[in-house]
Amino acid sequence: MFELFIAWRHVATNRRGTAFTMISVAIAVGIIIMSLGLTEGVRVQILENTIEKNPHLIINPKKTESHINMYRTLSLMMAKYPGVLAISPRLVGQGAAGFQDRVYGVEFVGVHPLEENQLMAVQGTMISGNFTDLIFNKKGAILGVKLAENLRIRPGGDFYLYFKNNSVRLKVIGLLEKGTVKDETLVYIPLNTAQELIGQGDVVSEIGVKLADFTNAPAMAREMNGKSPYKTTSWQDFSKEIARFVGNQNVTNMLFYIFILLISAFVIANTTIMVVSRRKKEIGIFMAMGAKRRAILKIFLLENMLISIPGGALGCLLGLGLARLISLLPLDVTSTGGGGGGMLIVARPEYFVYAMIFALALNFISGIYPAYAAARLDPVEAIAND
Repeated sequence: MFELFIAWRHVATNRRGTAFTMISVAIAVGIIIMSLGLTEGVRVQILENTIEKNPHLIINPKKTESHINMYRTLSLMMAKYPGVLAISPRLVGQGAAGFQDRVYGVEFVGVHPLEENQLMAVQGTMISGNFTDLIFNKKGAILGVKLAENLRIRPGGDFYLYFKNNSVRLKVIGLLEKGTVKDETLVYIPLNTAQELIGQGDVVSEIGVKLADFTNAPAMAREMNGKSPYKTTSWQDFSKEIARFVGNQNVTNMLFYIFILLISAFVIANTTIMVVSRRKKEIGIFMAMGAKRRAILKIFLLENMLISIPGGALGCLLGLGLARLISLLPLDVTSTGGGGGGMLIVARPEYFVYAMIFALALNFISGIYPAYAAARLDPVEAIAND
């Protein structure tokens, strides 16, 4: 209690030094909170736009086949695996869409609408019409919004979809906007219509699978490849850069936080060393009165720890405020077809707990050497110090 009282008294009376140290802690913690919010926001956007709206596994045909014939049996087998949320057999092909005198290359996807919507959350991207209308309209099609603009066709209009020497007349029953280049090429049609167009019978070109935990995709892909002649690919295989970013983000963040910790610790340690040099006589008197070196060590460590609490709280508010300001800045996302909104900021409650732990660790580390130096002072020389 003696050490705590002395530490508290000096923190309360040394306003300038306390304020400087508190600001240093607040800036360091603020940077941590801001970077946590921004990096987690980027991660959430990647998960939502790239991973959660795409298959986690894709089952492709055997090496000796161009299409999957027994796709129903294979789908039923996959449905028995724990953690499988959605399965959608798909027939994907490259063709052309023609309306009046305009023709554009497209990627058509034949699907069962209910299953595809569970897999890809397509209805959430619809800006016109209803995705499930494909169930009742066998000659209906849903187009990417940019493709419809290029063709200059509106919902209700008819166009031709070409594949090699075959063609089919379709009616636009809806438009979707994914915010990617798919908006310029994508055409959704019923699965049986796509099968009629390619003329290969009751087949699909792939089966998309969505898992409850996308991180399990590589393990499940390996298991499937060991049991089945069909080639199963995880999203980590066809989105390696995204997988690498998600996997390395925590390591990158940790290195960044250690760097901030070291810089801030040096600044605070320098301030504490200056305080020690000005308080040599006080330290000498304490030691002459019987205070042990351990008590002197505790006093200076406690001073730093007391400052860390309000400094950490101030840093949390500072970091959150800076993150909110950054989130208001418009982004140029025209390359992906977006609308130029601000950055997503994710501020989870545990981040503030981490920030307070960081502040305590920062002040403890930065106070070790100055406190040790104070405890090692000779009492006679300290009292004689002017």
